[in-house]
This record gives sequence, C-alpha cells and structure tokens, in this order.
Amino acid sequence: MRQITEHFYYQLKQALLSLKQKPSFVLSVVATMGLTLGALLCVFTLHYLLVFEPLPYPEQERLYVAEHKIIGAEKETMTVAFSYAGLVHLYKNGGVFEQTAMIIYDQDVILSNTKKSLLNTAYVTPEFHKMLAAPLALGRVFENSEAIDMNNPVAILSYNTWQQEYDGDVNILSEKININDVSYRVIGVLKKSFIEPQLAEIGLKTQIWLPWDFNKLGREQKHSFTNIHGNLKFIGKLKSGVSGSQAKHHVSPLVSNRWKKGVMEFEFFKDWSVDVEVSSLKDITLGDSNKIANILLVSVLGLLLIACTNISNLFMSRGLEKQKKIAIEIAIGATSKHIFKTMLAETSVLLFISSTLALVIAQAGFIILQKYLVTELPRVNELSLSSVTIYCAIVLTLMLAIIFAKLSSRLLKYNRLNTRLQTSGKGSGLQISKAARQILIISQVTVVTILIFINLGILTQAVKTINMPIGFNTNNISTVTLNLSSTEAPTKEQRIIIMAAIIKKLSAFPKIEYVAQGSSPLDGFGIKLLTKKTTNKKYTPYFKRIDHRYFKMIEQNMISGENFTKETRQNSSLMIVNQAFADQLKDDGDVIGMELTSIKEPNFKIIGIVKDITLHGQTAFGTEDQTANIPRSYAPNQINEANFMIKIKPDQTVSRQQIDKLLSEVDSRYSVHSLNAVTDLVTKSLFAEITMAVTSIVIALITFMLAGLGLFGVISYSTQMRQFEIGTRLAIGAKGKDIVWLILKENMSALATGLCISVLLLIGLYFSFAQYLTSYISTELLTPLLVTLLLVSLLSFLSCYLPLRQYINKPVIHSLKSND
Repeated sequence: MRQITEHFYYQLKQALLSLKQKPSFVLSVVATMGLTLGALLCVFTLHYLLVFEPLPYPEQERLYVAEHKIIGAEKETMTVAFSYAGLVHLYKNGGVFEQTAMIIYDQDVILSNTKKSLLNTAYVTPEFHKMLAAPLALGRVFENSEAIDMNNPVAILSYNTWQQEYDGDVNILSEKININDVSYRVIGVLKKSFIEPQLAEIGLKTQIWLPWDFNKLGREQKHSFTNIHGNLKFIGKLKSGVSGSQAKHHVSPLVSNRWKKGVMEFEFFKDWSVDVEVSSLKDITLGDSNKIANILLVSVLGLLLIACTNISNLFMSRGLEKQKKIAIEIAIGATSKHIFKTMLAETSVLLFISSTLALVIAQAGFIILQKYLVTELPRVNELSLSSVTIYCAIVLTLMLAIIFAKLSSRLLKYNRLNTRLQTSGKGSGLQISKAARQILIISQVTVVTILIFINLGILTQAVKTINMPIGFNTNNISTVTLNLSSTEAPTKEQRIIIMAAIIKKLSAFPKIEYVAQGSSPLDGFGIKLLTKKTTNKKYTPYFKRIDHRYFKMIEQNMISGENFTKETRQNSSLMIVNQAFADQLKDDGDVIGMELTSIKEPNFKIIGIVKDITLHGQTAFGTEDQTANIPRSYAPNQINEANFMIKIKPDQTVSRQQIDKLLSEVDSRYSVHSLNAVTDLVTKSLFAEITMAVTSIVIALITFMLAGLGLFGVISYSTQMRQFEIGTRLAIGAKGKDIVWLILKENMSALATGLCISVLLLIGLYFSFAQYLTSYISTELLTPLLVTLLLVSLLSFLSCYLPLRQYINKPVIHSLKSND
C-alpha cells in the first residue's frame, strides 16, 4: 500500500511539472470546469435545500398549515383567507391537532425607542414558538400565562432587533417597550440561528413577537365571519398517525358549518361554503419553487455536459502533444494501466484546482442569491457551503477525473502507440475515430439547441410580461406613507384637519406638481361583495377607496360618466367602475346610474366608468385566469387617510428628509414611514420576470460560448488530421470555397442529426409535461425557434470555416507540411 501511495504521489508530482509547461491548457480547463462546477454546486445546493432538506424544526413532518378557502355557489374558490372568528373557532376545536397556533402579521412602531423604527410584528399564541423549538439567546418564549384571553403584555425580540434597536443591551430583559400605547415587558430574545417559517410572504422576518390578545383588529371584526384577512395564519402539529388528508376531512365540515351559521343572515352567501386545505408546512413554505430549482438544475447539467465535451476536446489535443512521450514510455515497458494512472494524476490535479475554484464561485453565488432573491425564493437565507456541497464537489471531482482519464487513455490507443516509434510517415500518428468525432458534434448540437430554445422561450415570456401595458402612468409619481410617532393619537376630526394641512403643505412645495390622497394602484385593493339591485345577481370586484385627484394623477382615463369631485367626495355611496366590471354588469357596458347593494353599507350608485388597468400577478376574484381584465370598483376614501401619491416635477427629486421637514411644520408627531417611486414598485413586482430574463440570457450566452468552443475544437481537430489532404487539393487547383464546402458536407449529417434529436427531445418533453407547458406553447415561440436554428446554424458554419482559414489563406506549402 505504501509503495502504491508513493508511486501515485510521484505521478502527481510529475503531472504538476508537466502542467506547468502548459499554462494555457491549465487555464482553459480550470476556467471552464471551475465556472461550470461552481454554477452546478450552487444550483445543486439550492435544489437539495428546496426539494430534499427537511425544515429545521423537530418532527417537521407533523407540522401542517390550514388554509381557509371560501367556495362560491358555482364551487369556485373565491378567496383563500381566514375570518378572525373562523380562525379562533378552528384553533379551539382542531381535535386532530396535538398543538395549534394562530398568527397575525402586522407592522408597528416602538414609541419608547428614540429610533422610532417601523418594525415587522407578529401576534401569536404560545404554541407557535414551542412547536418550532425556537432557540433563545436570552429569556423565555410565551407560556400559558400569555395564552388567549390572558391579556399579559410581554414581548419577544428577534436577535437582529435586539442588536440593531437596542445595541445588544445585556439588560434588555429588564426593559419595557411601548407599542400602540401598550407597555410590553421584554421576556426573551431569539437566537440568531432561528429560522422563521415563511407563512405570510417569502423573505418576511418578524422583528417583534407579541401575544395574540393585543392584535389591532377591532371588536366587530373579531366577531364577524364576513371580514376576512390575508394576514391571519394557522399552523398545527398533527397527532401521531394522522395524515393531512384525514385532518382535512375532519376540520373542513367543522369550519364550514360554523362559517355558514355565521353568515346565514346575508343572502349574498347563500350556497357558499368553506373548504379547509391542510398542507404540510414544507409544501406551503416551498410553493412552486421546486419547479424553478428543477429548471435551473437541468440548465446547469446541460452546461456541464457541454463543458465536459469541450474538456474532452482539450484532452484530445493534449493527447496529440503527448503521444510521442507516451509511446517512449510504452516502448520501455509501461502498461495500459500505467498510462491510465498517468492520465488520472493529471486530470486529478486539474479537477482538484477546478473544484477549489468552484467552491469559491458557489459561495459567491449564495451571496448573490441571498442579496437579490431572498424575497423570491424560500429558504435562500439558509444557503451555505454545507456538507452536501462539499460531498457533491468531492464526488464530481473524483468522477470527472476518472472519466477524463479513462477517455484520454482510451483515445491514446495503446496498441497503436506501441508501434509508434517503429513507424513514420503521414497519418501514422494518433487519430480519434470519425465515429467519436461525430458523436461529439451530435451531442454538442443537441444540447445547445435544447438549452438555447428553452432559454429563449423563457426570455420571450418574461419580456412579454415585463412589456405588458399596465394602463396607468407611473412617471415621476411616488407614494408616501406616514408614520404616527406618539402615544397620543389624534381623533378622527383632528386627523381630517391635519391631513388637509399636509396636502396643502405638500402641494405648495416647489418640486411637487400634484398631490392625491390614497395609495397607489399597486396596493390597497380589497374585495367588495356587491349585488345588482334589479336582478339580485352577485359580483365580487376588486375595490379601492380614492380621492377626486386619483385618476388624474395616474392618467387613468374616464370612458364615460363623471369623476368624483371635491364636493361629491363626501358621499361615500358613489362608485366608479372599470370597463371590465361594467361589461359584467351589463352587456353594452352602459351602467351609469345603476345601483348596487352591499353588506352593511348603503347602496352604491355608479357615476362613471374608467379604463382597465393590468397589475402583474393579479387575477379576477374567484378565477385563475391571468389574461382576463379584472373587474374593479372605486369609492371616495376617508379624508383622514395617511397615504398619499405625489407627482414630482420633471427633472426634480424629493427626499424623505425634505418631506419630513414639511410634516414637522404641520404636526411633529407625523414622519415619513415610506417613500417609494411607483416605477420602482412596478419593477419590484416584475422582479421574478426580470430575474428570469437575465438568467435565461446569461445561460443562453454561456451555452452558446461553450458549444462554440466545443464544436470548434472537434472540427478543428478533424481538419488538422486532414491537413495534408487539404494541401493536396489546394495544390491541384481547388478553391477556398471548395474546401469549406467539403468540410461542411462532411459534418452536415452530424449537425443535422443533432438538430433532429433536439427537436424530438423537445417534442417528447412537451408531451410528457403537457399539462404544465400548454399555456406556454403558442405561435410566439416560432421566433425563439427560428432564432435558435439560426444561431446553431451560424455556430456550425463558423466552427467549420474558422479552422480552415489557416490553410486557405496561406501558401499551399504550409498545408503540405507534416501534421504528424
């Protein structure tokens, strides 16, 4: 064993010395494999984390989330959200659960902290942290003394909140914090390692945990089954032996019957019901992210295949250079096994260096993903160079080193090299068989065609979504949300006066052209339950309260009727609808003057119709059709609302500090909570599509580059083997174009075969996943298909033409020199 180890060590040393003489070869292999393996390790770790890695909670397979689906009269899902009363009913009667917890997500300001930061808060029952076995840096989690209806004002801080808001004060457990005029005693600080389940939205990190009893929903909302809220969540730990489907069959009728009883007084909900979907916490956390992970993994595996083909070409060239040296070794007694070990030593050195570089690149990839995709992909903040990454790197290094060594030693053809020193003349040197070269070309063309087409298809869909008209103006418009930093909240009458003064102050600012009260079109839409008075037909349009300046601000044009005015704004029963809702209400869309009834509100009278707007990711209530225009309705808002839109004059900018100064001149209790350009908000809403577009372009370019290098290497090698023949043809009068055509014809069958195989594989892929891909197949894909064929054809032509230039552009004598 010692002798074998020493011998392999000697071979590694010799390999290093040999590689030092070929820095360009080393750089090519290390750069290609390092980048490719780095991308693979990054994506593989992400894929493992999303698909296979258990959640970091004890008995995570028993943790389930219940979703409250309201089902309409036509058995369609109208919305997925709890009512407060329905959630509490499930919490108290979830018999199939060993433990249950309720959560309400919100945002609050710590009034007792001089920083007055707006922080993410969550109101929870004590079981939440216990189920997750939340680790503590200090103190304790909520206990039975903080259970529902105990009204014990205590708080738990996240680790980052403790550090950033209180500078890691070791005496934090003796502190009290004031939120909404309630003084909470800090009883615990969670460890930095605690990973919060993503129940509300990806990337959301709760900064302060408060007992359930102190949530801000009003008394009427807490007892109503008609008021639903998307920030209400339920999580439970199933009893041993109970499956998710069994839990669903138990709790669905329980919750549905109570909900029906709670809304039975409203005719609108006749024949409606509730279906409780019970899904594992892991499924809820991951959503559809595993599909993205699969796509990325397939893409980088394709890149790896192309890279390996390219490296094979480099080792072919390396073999040509070393054939004389190896022939001498064989002549003095080296066996084929010895030749393999020699090549293995060299490939091991190269792959070890490549893998080291790959780990660095993978870590850089983790940092990039955590910076830009933490709100788009779940669990991204858990990415690191884990044991899975290291093991994968080791396996890939060993496997690829053996494969390349085996390939190289087989291509060297031991028997022929054994006679290498005994022969001479043209063509007696090492040559790779034509069949091997054809297989390399076919594999390159097949993979590059599939990858480029898929990525161009993804790019086409992403660009289509990004460029989709939204129906309103965003230029120079920003949203401003105010923050009240005081324990003494003004009354409604006082807020009306304050907000009117703020509007006046903002409007007078030289850099601001126009001010509207209310939120932007990108948020603030709820659902309104309306009934057509004449036919008793029910409708569920999106609903938003606005002021009389809203439509003018965003340039959402009126089609007919009239807009709200400063005077009519006082009448909250007036309504403006969009064209999509008008078409629903009446075939000809002429709905001016129509009356609609609503639950617990006066009748609405339609006074105007506006054009439709399109918001990415929104679908009509009760449907999943993303292509249909969404019915929307608008009514006058409350004059005391603390949200504004400001239109800034061209070539001007307005800062948070400038608005804060204006606010302080009106009422020092108000400050800017957020100031965001609407164009930035639109871009943020399209972040996933922009990311997909950029990623597809990068992968397509890398694929094209690697495939180009690979095809060039194979065909260049083939051309080099025919150097004497090419020189002879040129000597007897052949033209350069004749030689180019000769090489094209020789490789045409392999190129065409690769294209045909790629088309067949794409067709097979479509039929295998037709239910997922049908919506993506359209005539719009003809352009990516044509572009793909054009790029592959251009790549193939250049790969055939460029290696010939050294022969057809130089004197014939150059080609007639020995290529042995």
